[in-house]
Amino acid sequence: MDQDAPGSRVKDDLDQLPDENMNLDQIERAKAQWQFIADAIPLLLCLIDRSGRIIRTNRTLERWGLGDVSTIRGASLHGTLHPECTAADCYLSGFESQILSSPKKRAEVEAYDPFLERHVAIKFQPTLSDGLRPDLEEVLAIVSVDDISDTKRAEMHISEMQNSLRERVVQEMGKRIEMEGLQSRLLNILSKTPNFIATAAPDGTLLYLNQSGRNMLQLEETSTGKLSIFDFLTPMARGKMVSQALPAALCNGVWTGHSELLGRHGRLVPTTQIVVAHRNADGEFEGFSVVEQDMSAWIQSEAALRSSQEESRQLAAQLLNIQEYERQRIAADLHDVIGQSLSLIKLSIDNAAQMIRDGAAEGAGDALSKLSVRVKDALVEVRRISMDLRPPMLDDLGLLPTLSWFFRELESACHGVTVMKRIDVAESAIPVPLKTTIFRLLQEATTNIVNHAGANEIWFGLVHQVDVLELTVVDNGNGFDTGQSFKSDGTGRGLGLRSMKERARLSGGLYALESVAGQGTRICVTWPIVRAVSD
Repeated sequence: MDQDAPGSRVKDDLDQLPDENMNLDQIERAKAQWQFIADAIPLLLCLIDRSGRIIRTNRTLERWGLGDVSTIRGASLHGTLHPECTAADCYLSGFESQILSSPKKRAEVEAYDPFLERHVAIKFQPTLSDGLRPDLEEVLAIVSVDDISDTKRAEMHISEMQNSLRERVVQEMGKRIEMEGLQSRLLNILSKTPNFIATAAPDGTLLYLNQSGRNMLQLEETSTGKLSIFDFLTPMARGKMVSQALPAALCNGVWTGHSELLGRHGRLVPTTQIVVAHRNADGEFEGFSVVEQDMSAWIQSEAALRSSQEESRQLAAQLLNIQEYERQRIAADLHDVIGQSLSLIKLSIDNAAQMIRDGAAEGAGDALSKLSVRVKDALVEVRRISMDLRPPMLDDLGLLPTLSWFFRELESACHGVTVMKRIDVAESAIPVPLKTTIFRLLQEATTNIVNHAGANEIWFGLVHQVDVLELTVVDNGNGFDTGQSFKSDGTGRGLGLRSMKERARLSGGLYALESVAGQGTRICVTWPIVRAVSD
């Protein structure tokens, strides 16, 4: 307890009273006034004598239910506050021993008192000093006991609030770190995505543009400052953005459609576009994001698909034509050659039969002998037609003997044409499905050469290199414009080239054609041998 405590002030005022002519009534009134003030104080005030016994207390003693102030004199502080306490570690007992062992030193203690069931702050204020009045020499100190439970509860509440605040700060910091990590990952994803992704202010000023967007726009700058997204739209796309996309996004939150980006060097990029409007908590428009997907490859693929579909349609139509042509040719061969031979054979048989009926057996024998020659000629024609359709030796002997036969027939039929060949592959190395394909490709190539090229030299190669089988047919003929040849809609060279390309593709091969007007033609087809075997 500090020196200006109420008991100390009472003592000081009594000391200031004059020793002589003192009015006892005034003294009593002053004592009564100070006693009233002391009793009104919420602290428990005790005057302690030199032996540690209570001389007097204020009325707080009674308010706390610790005894009667009129009978408390001579009790100890510990016995008054802790009646029947026998605990060896009692804080108050220890405090009492401390102040009695050092009666001239101030002391204080704070603790939760289990007997009083409240937090208390106890202060010991010694009053020993030289010149003390003789009638006050028995007073050792003033002890104040303050109920600080409300303060402790407030401190605990503040501490709990601080702890809660610290926990919230830690949580918020954790969330912030997590959000920063998430933001970093999202930015990394946005930077790696192949789509154009941009965020802009309401006026179109770019706030963010990912790397794919910079690549599409051919931008080398790493910053987006002072750039507007409207600068990178074609005039038509810009008008569509202002009149359709942004109003629809503001109304519905999002808009999708088609657009066209304009790169720094005039490159046009057709895109599909998504526009997303952003609003703040008050619903005010604060910007928009744009996602653009480059559709150039898709458009090229679609065009290539349409072209392929058209080419397939034309090829199918031409194949029907060539089938009809082959049927007509076979029908003509059967009618003109086989039909005539059979007609002559029939007439010879009828003539021989009539001779036999007429008794001219010798003449009938001569007629039948001549008939044998005509039957042999008919068989030769049948074999020729059969060989044209599919040589039996291809199945019986294999591809390499069939190729040798084919080249002999070609040189025999085409006088003045020299065939040079290089065959560097074993029969067993050629997959069975490819044998027919190679033969048909050779047939088609030589037919085109004979009918259109005007060549006198043909070079043929069939080579097995590591895991690739390569077929090459080269001529020294007229050559042609490869772009114009595929526009043919007849059954000539255009159809032959298309059918060879399609046959190579269906067999898993890679077809290549090179030709220059006046410099001949080169056709090359390669097959991965492993893939060919699996087919």
